[in-house]
Amino acid sequence: MWDDKWKKLLKDVSTSGSSVRRKNSTRDIIEIISYKFEVDNPRDRLIFDKIRGLNIFQCIGQFLWITQGNFNLEAIKYYQPSSDKFSSDGVKMIGAYGPRLFGIQHLNQMSHVIDTLADDPGKRRAVASVYLPQFDQHGLANEEVPCTLNLQYVVRDDKLQAVTYMRSQDAFNVLPYDFFIFTMLQEYLLNELGREHPKFKLGRYNHYSGSFHVYRKDLDEIEQVIENESAEIITMKEMPSKDVKLRLRSLNKFESIVRTATSSKVEHGLEFDFNSMLNMVNGLLKDEYWIQLGLILLSYSAIKTKNKETHKKVYGLLHQEYRHFVRLYIDKHDLTGFY
Repeated sequence: MWDDKWKKLLKDVSTSGSSVRRKNSTRDIIEIISYKFEVDNPRDRLIFDKIRGLNIFQCIGQFLWITQGNFNLEAIKYYQPSSDKFSSDGVKMIGAYGPRLFGIQHLNQMSHVIDTLADDPGKRRAVASVYLPQFDQHGLANEEVPCTLNLQYVVRDDKLQAVTYMRSQDAFNVLPYDFFIFTMLQEYLLNELGREHPKFKLGRYNHYSGSFHVYRKDLDEIEQVIENESAEIITMKEMPSKDVKLRLRSLNKFESIVRTATSSKVEHGLEFDFNSMLNMVNGLLKDEYWIQLGLILLSYSAIKTKNKETHKKVYGLLHQEYRHFVRLYIDKHDLTGFY
């Protein structure tokens, strides 16, 4: 179970790690060098702990932002308001994963991974590089350097395994979101490969980190999380294999529409029809798996626009596991009357 596994990782690094202070930084870390863990069921990707409060809107938003090949700051700031501190110009995110993984020509590395394994599942060359020297070795003051080095995919015994290599991993604040994104990418690739190799199954997820760490300032909260029992244990439903690229493209189109309309409402007071958006969910996304992700986007939109009545309608359509995370978000932000 990922929830319990994560808490064991936190306990390991916080009790066995070594203290490190960076030059000109007051943020001490507790660190283990060259750390590895693995998870047998990548669909077990949700952290249900109430103290940590996984932000499901950020999870879905970041995954879609990456698969869009997007590096626009406003697009990710919508889900992660603090992201502007990682942008050097306030417009774009040079270190964004999307263009490096889903970009054009030689930067569309995920297509290369799919083609490589579709041609010969035994190959060891299905690698996508996130850290790129031509972008990431220009000036010591550059803070927009990806924490992820490479993503590798290997098929053994008809199971697609994912291997992630990190130069640096914040185990407490960032790992729950990285794990969500990387396992979603693993499942997406599995379904893309399914066109040529329908017998392939989802295999193990493997994670390596050069510096696996937590921040000393987080230790009190980490101790609370470790001692806290998980609220629920539910794995995400299986990603449908039919037309997965088309369905993801449709969800990304819907995300762009909802985000733009919501931002226009919040920033400029422009109205939009929520009922039309609800109808669009069913018409555009087709399958219940993708419809649920679309409803999560609408839930966030209703919260941001303070539309309580619409949110209650959307909330009633969500599956149990997603309602849990919406409640966590609402409770954390002291919002009343939204469910």
